[in-house]
Amino acid sequence: MKWWLTLSVASVLSAGTVAAGLAFERRPDVRNRRYFPDMARSFASDGQEPNAFLPHGQTAQAPVSGTIPRGYEPLASDPSVHGYVLAGHELVSPFGPAHPADMLRARTVFETYCMVCHGPNAEGDGPATRHGFPHPPSLLFGKALNMKDGHIFHIVTNGFRHMPSYASQIEPEDRWLAIAYVRELQTRAP
Repeated sequence: MKWWLTLSVASVLSAGTVAAGLAFERRPDVRNRRYFPDMARSFASDGQEPNAFLPHGQTAQAPVSGTIPRGYEPLASDPSVHGYVLAGHELVSPFGPAHPADMLRARTVFETYCMVCHGPNAEGDGPATRHGFPHPPSLLFGKALNMKDGHIFHIVTNGFRHMPSYASQIEPEDRWLAIAYVRELQTRAP
């Protein structure tokens, strides 16, 4: 390489470095220069107004099929008998010997949501039954003893016969806690 070419490349690089240094100089009394301001401030649209950049002019788009929201735990939500059977096989309580349930919280959940119909000892004699609501089955004997935790979770989530769905009122972890409390009541029953 010729010396003048090397000198010209070096001078261009040094001039570029000085220009970049001046352009991004931090001064407390002057705001920094912004390049690509649309990266910091996006062009927002209301969800209901038309949008020329998206398919069919709709701003609100349906989620991609097969995706789930962050923090959402997919559960068997099929309210049919098939879903009930599937829930019994697939859903397992997160509480066990390695991870015991918080029984104080479990009792609170049971007393808040379940005791109204099932009664304080889960015998099916809650206060709602004295006001014309049909008696629910006792959770201390019969089918309830033989049901898997997944079955009970499915019933609490989707409802069954006279029992409504509690999916919108009780978080999934609290549903499992209520089931753990029922299991404790079953072990204490005569």
